[in-house]
Amino acid sequence: MKINLKDETFHGTADAPWYDTQGKPIQAHGGQVQRFTVDGREKWYWIGEDKTYGYRPCGGIHMYSSDDLFHWKDEGIILRTMQSTDEFEDAYFQTLYGTCSSEEKEKIFVDLDQNNCVIERPKMLYNEKTGKYVIWFHADGRFPGCRGDYDKAKAGVAVCDSPTGAFRLLGTYKLNYHDDPNGDYGFDGWENRGSVRDMNLFLDTDQTAYIIYSSEGNRTTFISRLDDTYTALAVPKEKAEEGVDFTRNFIGGFREAHAMFLYRNKYYMINSGCTAWSPNPAGYAVADHPMGPWKDLGNPCVDEGKETTYDSQSTCVIPVDAGRGRYIYMGDRWREDDLGNSGYIWLPILFSPDGTIMLKKRENWNFTRFPDNATIIG
Repeated sequence: MKINLKDETFHGTADAPWYDTQGKPIQAHGGQVQRFTVDGREKWYWIGEDKTYGYRPCGGIHMYSSDDLFHWKDEGIILRTMQSTDEFEDAYFQTLYGTCSSEEKEKIFVDLDQNNCVIERPKMLYNEKTGKYVIWFHADGRFPGCRGDYDKAKAGVAVCDSPTGAFRLLGTYKLNYHDDPNGDYGFDGWENRGSVRDMNLFLDTDQTAYIIYSSEGNRTTFISRLDDTYTALAVPKEKAEEGVDFTRNFIGGFREAHAMFLYRNKYYMINSGCTAWSPNPAGYAVADHPMGPWKDLGNPCVDEGKETTYDSQSTCVIPVDAGRGRYIYMGDRWREDDLGNSGYIWLPILFSPDGTIMLKKRENWNFTRFPDNATIIG
């Protein structure tokens, strides 16, 4: 894909709004940008949380598309939430869930109830074997018998034949856990083991897919293999073997906002601390395999503003041109009191010859200013 790098610049750390091609603020928070070829046409797709109405009502998952990473067309809400179970009779939801039983619909409604559900960190993969697009997201919120916004702590899965929807929710699930009743599960506790909060996906070059998620009261980062359909764990959680089917990483580190990428046969992960909506110093680590072990290399930010990752939190790393070392750090600039107007920060990832990386404070930057492989020191 050709990108016009001469006439366009990214806002970077400048506090500038980002609008779609209709002049409306882009609603794709906690999101991901990647490239797909659909009907013979290669485009970029940006998926994220719709915060039009703030924290609630939950706006669902929004999608935008672009030919050049700069101009984004609104593709609409691709996973819709609901106001009541009566909406199962509407044509849109009837097409998706018309064959479901009443009991199944009740479960679906709990996960899509816009006045009670929480849908965060949506990420998408394309499965070459099934021809399906698969979304995973942090599924949380209030449910019958519990009024806590983050007590459900599950992973949601939805599928579609197209990246632009409409996606059908398959369900929400607990995932892998450390099988030790005497272990430290943080505020989750043994009874709530397998909890999922901030999460991401990673697709390796051999088409093996992994889900990365915070668990054990956010104390630990789990990395689990998915099955060939990308819609479930490779091995059911009751039979999964720690160290083989999943790994526990950064134990006691309280990391979230995970973003994994591959560069020159090394796996990198950028993440953040756990300070709710407030920014904190990023961290990053390197490994020889997606499941680790990971070597913690500290904060990738190197100049003024590094203590808050330039007032952002990681959500994705975009491999614009991996062969030439052109990667973009994608972060959210959360506004707790006005989530719908939360901003975005995109910065070039700078690689040094020894494989370490840097993020620098830059406004209105352009890839043409950087050499191939983005190897910059100082």
